[in-house]
Amino acid sequence: MIKKLPFLFAIIFLLNVVCSSFVAANEPEKLNILSLGDSITFGYGLEEPTKNAYPYLIANGASEVENISFPGWTSTELLAEITKEDSTSKLQQADVITLYIGANDLMKAVGLKEILHSQQPVMLTEEIQVQVGLATQALAENLTETITHIRTNTNAPIFLYSLYNPFAANTQDAFAGSLHMMGEQITSIVNNQVISQAASLPGIYYLDAYSAFAGKQAAYVIPKDIHPTVAGHQSLAKIATNKLVELQPKELIIEPTLSTETETTEPVVVSIGEIADVLELKWLPGEKSTVDFANVGNDISENKFEVSENGKYTIYVKTSNGEAVTTIEITNIKSVPDKEEEPVVEEPPTEQPEEENKPTTPVVKPEPVEPTPEKVSQEEQEQINPEETPKVEKPAKPIVKSGHALPNTATSMYSFLITGLCLIVVGSGVFMIQWKRKTKISTTH
Repeated sequence: MIKKLPFLFAIIFLLNVVCSSFVAANEPEKLNILSLGDSITFGYGLEEPTKNAYPYLIANGASEVENISFPGWTSTELLAEITKEDSTSKLQQADVITLYIGANDLMKAVGLKEILHSQQPVMLTEEIQVQVGLATQALAENLTETITHIRTNTNAPIFLYSLYNPFAANTQDAFAGSLHMMGEQITSIVNNQVISQAASLPGIYYLDAYSAFAGKQAAYVIPKDIHPTVAGHQSLAKIATNKLVELQPKELIIEPTLSTETETTEPVVVSIGEIADVLELKWLPGEKSTVDFANVGNDISENKFEVSENGKYTIYVKTSNGEAVTTIEITNIKSVPDKEEEPVVEEPPTEQPEEENKPTTPVVKPEPVEPTPEKVSQEEQEQINPEETPKVEKPAKPIVKSGHALPNTATSMYSFLITGLCLIVVGSGVFMIQWKRKTKISTTH
């Protein structure tokens, strides 16, 4: 039995490998999400951050999450972290990147810790406004560099969260009410001037956390804190999940239309309907595939281009969700005007005088005929108009100059004589042959 154990272990090992491969092949491939941010992305204040923080709730948890964040990070510190070699490799493997940053930049600018400790109503003084302006400018610069670094390593979509106001409106408490007003002013400036501007770039999507939390701070923010509750994280995750569903690969439909479908001698303008998130839009003559547009193609500006020759043309579009082509055929361009359509001008009869004077039946010039004295009488010769009769050239041989003409029977007489001579020769031959035979027979007897 002990001798059989190695063999049994080998069988068990093979079955384990085969079964695990089969299960892995049937499992749906998970989305790789890379989340960048500060304490909010980190899940600060939650009992189980790696379970309840919003990055781990996106797509209902059916994803692989890499979380590059830390409590207290500003945009400057996050930028320094993602440029490290380890973070760069994670960027290259990401399918989706989420980015929530900037809250600490602004809290340090206004001195929020001191404000919360004093419990005194706060106002945006000129000094605070200057500090907020400087922090906003630094955030814009760092955010631009962060996005540039991300784009040098991946074309994955970036979900850029706006900042939410953690302070609820309160008319009963002057201090709480002043915090809410300050939060409204600061988040409005940052979201409009920085976040939304960065999200206008291709492949970056604005996730409106501000609207999601507005009026719901009591449920979404930890009491006497600025960080989200589990419900708040679920709301942030839902925004990202909805955007993922919206960005699920769909069949790209290219709908070209022609400026005219009737025959024309002018170029035809081909217009393309609106397509969301276009990265590239090109065209080439002929029937092409997406591979043909790898390094070539005529760029299409303002969603239209024009062609001046008939034939097939292929339109190529690339978006953040994929690429597609469609081929159209143009047949209504007339490069040369059709001459048959020009009005036909009939030429007047006077332009062809020669044909009017000629008879309808062509006249064939008669061959010269040798008239004989017997056949042509003097009256007939007088009736012939020399002006109407074509000139007859003199024949090369005279008709008869002297002597008598041979009778018509001359040729037959010679024929009879020759025939008679031939019959005499043949008869003589036959006679001689018969005579020799008779002589031979008589000699033999």
